[in-house]
Amino acid sequence: MDVPSVQNSSTVTNQSNVQAAVTALGSDVFLRLLVTQLQSQDPTNPVQNEDFVAQLAQFTTLEQTTNSNKLLEELVGQNTQRSQFELLNLLGHSVVTDGNTVSLASEGEATLSYALSENAQTVNLEVLGPNNQILRTLNPGGAQATGGHQIVWDGKDESGNVLPAGVYAFRVKAEDANQKAVPTLTFARETVSNIVPGTDKPVVVQSGKTYTAEDIISIH
Repeated sequence: MDVPSVQNSSTVTNQSNVQAAVTALGSDVFLRLLVTQLQSQDPTNPVQNEDFVAQLAQFTTLEQTTNSNKLLEELVGQNTQRSQFELLNLLGHSVVTDGNTVSLASEGEATLSYALSENAQTVNLEVLGPNNQILRTLNPGGAQATGGHQIVWDGKDESGNVLPAGVYAFRVKAEDANQKAVPTLTFARETVSNIVPGTDKPVVVQSGKTYTAEDIISIH
């Protein structure tokens, strides 16, 4: 049976060709071809020792690199799984993310967090019901500067009735001294209800929304 010709030392000792051969054929096949080369070489024109050593060195380096890459991929995968399982510690805790929802415990309080892009003369926060009806309006009182702020909601509606536990949405309305609307940013603060390792977004909060660990701004 004819054996593919690999006798040209200028070819087999070229790094790019060796790498291409290992990649295309696989390390085992390439090594068998290398042994076949030695067995089938022309006695009148044998492979020079320097060329052979260079081939083996290049092959060994490529093989080690390939194995190292595989090991690195395995370690990264293990670290990802380990990190996701460590997220189990978040169960029952509140996490802050981008959004406009807040978890309210039974007869408890909830903290509404927001940020102002400019100085505001008046600020009002509206806690919303399931149909976006206003359940409660909160007024921090007075002017507020640019930056982050928060206000504690006692969990009651406008009439002083205690609202049931659950997740509520809210919105912020802010105006400057000229009664011009000030752009705002709201932050969700919800309780972590479940962790689902092996998924893209393993952190599940009370409203059912899912997040990655990178989405979490702070933990409470």
